[in-house]
Amino acid sequence: MMLTLSKYQDVTKDDTFMPVLMKAFKGVPFFRQSSGKLIHVLNPDLTVKAAYRIIYYEGEVAFALSRLYELTHDQAVMDLVKQILDYMVANDYGKYHDHWISYAINEALLVFPDNREYMKLGLKNVFIHLKFIEERDTTYPTLLELVDAAVKMTDMIKRSGNEDLMAPYDLVRLRQVLRYRALYEITTGSFLPEIAMYLYNPQKFIGGFYARHDSFRTRIDDCEHFLSGLINYYNYTYRQA
Repeated sequence: MMLTLSKYQDVTKDDTFMPVLMKAFKGVPFFRQSSGKLIHVLNPDLTVKAAYRIIYYEGEVAFALSRLYELTHDQAVMDLVKQILDYMVANDYGKYHDHWISYAINEALLVFPDNREYMKLGLKNVFIHLKFIEERDTTYPTLLELVDAAVKMTDMIKRSGNEDLMAPYDLVRLRQVLRYRALYEITTGSFLPEIAMYLYNPQKFIGGFYARHDSFRTRIDDCEHFLSGLINYYNYTYRQA
């Protein structure tokens, strides 16, 4: 919700939902434990429903808060972003190769442009997983999202004067993988007319996306990830000034 409304305000300049955004922000501390770790699901009375669901939650929260900070420049929002990211650094979240972490790092570097620990986290997050990304033989749209964000991040690190952090990594290979995954998602995960024609209502499916390895499953979140990865790829590859 925070990501959606932040993007809406950024695009439209309509701040109607800012009170809702700030209310959501004020709820985040209730999810933090004394260690800094986030509780993933609370009951309405703020008791713990599920301490952990999936590793993505921390990255999503940091990403959303960073987007909110870009709108508000509120010091309290910045402080919370830093607390969550510092916890992720201290607990080696780079091992999780999570696309949300890469998104969060990119936004955070706009706020903390010289934080080398965040850069290290973001680099590890993609490069330890690069071989898997290259060899994955089914559609996996979050992999394209991860590489999209990683390429953008390496450019940000280079502009910041911290190129030495990238010395151990093959940046050419990273860009090759980016192009490969984009083409792979289109050719093996999108309902081209040649695929859609075998379905009961081809017009309903053309332009959509599916998971071939899961009985051609089509879900709204799958389509969101496909579109996000491909749009980011197109924008960053072909529409840079």
